[in-house]
Amino acid sequence: MQYPLLEINLSNIEKNVVTLTEKCTRWNLSWVAVTKGFCAVYPIVKLLFQKGVRRFADSNLLNLISIRQLLGEEVELFLIRLPMFSELELLFQYRIVPFVSTTESLTKLNSLAREKNTNQRLILAVDGGDAREGFMPEELLQMATSFPNWSHLTIDGIATTVACLNGVLPDRDLLQRMVQLKHELQLILKQQLKLSVGGTTFLELWEEACCPEGVDEIRLGEAFLFGHDISRKKSIPWLEQETFSLWSEVVEVRPKKPNQFIGRGFDAFGREVDATKQSKRARKQALVAVGLQDIDDSQLWPEDSRVRITGATSNYLVLDIEESANRYQTGQLLKFKIGYGSVLRAFLSPYVRKEYLDFQEDRTR
Repeated sequence: MQYPLLEINLSNIEKNVVTLTEKCTRWNLSWVAVTKGFCAVYPIVKLLFQKGVRRFADSNLLNLISIRQLLGEEVELFLIRLPMFSELELLFQYRIVPFVSTTESLTKLNSLAREKNTNQRLILAVDGGDAREGFMPEELLQMATSFPNWSHLTIDGIATTVACLNGVLPDRDLLQRMVQLKHELQLILKQQLKLSVGGTTFLELWEEACCPEGVDEIRLGEAFLFGHDISRKKSIPWLEQETFSLWSEVVEVRPKKPNQFIGRGFDAFGREVDATKQSKRARKQALVAVGLQDIDDSQLWPEDSRVRITGATSNYLVLDIEESANRYQTGQLLKFKIGYGSVLRAFLSPYVRKEYLDFQEDRTR
């Protein structure tokens, strides 16, 4: 059997999808499944579709095209990373709704739609304070009277995203400002608009019943995939967390310590090495055959709590096993809990085998 192996527990993901649908229905909130965290692979997309999800969002256009080809016209697709001009033709071809935040993109989309004698739907991205993409609210209101000039565009609504770049957390005041902006734009444009927010970290506001009326939609990925809110560093107690595991094989075990008497440069990825944190005596070390080309070592945790990750290279994960009661040997398998960044990289890696389970098998035997 090939390792490293990423195990995907479809049963727990399914439970999360069902729970989120029930919660959002109670909150009068629609939800959109964000598929970028698992590269929109068919088994998970199929599960979502079977559980009634009909709206999918991704930051990679190829993932959305794949979903369109798999599921046809029954689904709505949203490109939540601002589109490049080189992608605009594909938006029309595959009927994908982009998030847009520049007048240049609006003008280009309008021109293409006019040439094709059609209309292009879009969402206006608004900066909610995280200083990533989006029109500033006051900027959007100032230019709203120009929207009729883009006669071949249909504005579905506005959307905001926080916590992704600068860790800005959403609160009731932010939502109230976005709801007010939506209302003002509706008056200017004389049409109904939706307000979409992303991502999982917004859920806490509904849990605490501090959301104003007027928010129509929430975009979720981490919630149904991990049952976790990484922006707040907490698990969501009403969701399942045991959804992904990584298994990798030990390829060397012996005591090691770095040479203390020669100069130090940077590691293979140009990162500075802090020699002051390294042991002055030899400690028992295990190398496992998985590395930074496959995972993010900062979002990987050994199931054995006495094992500590001390470093990683392209192809190795380095573990300090000195304190463990287990007598690890070459050829043994180790299991890791795995976070969002590591799962994404594992799905991207052709060297990590993927296995979809409805139950957990014992691989330690």
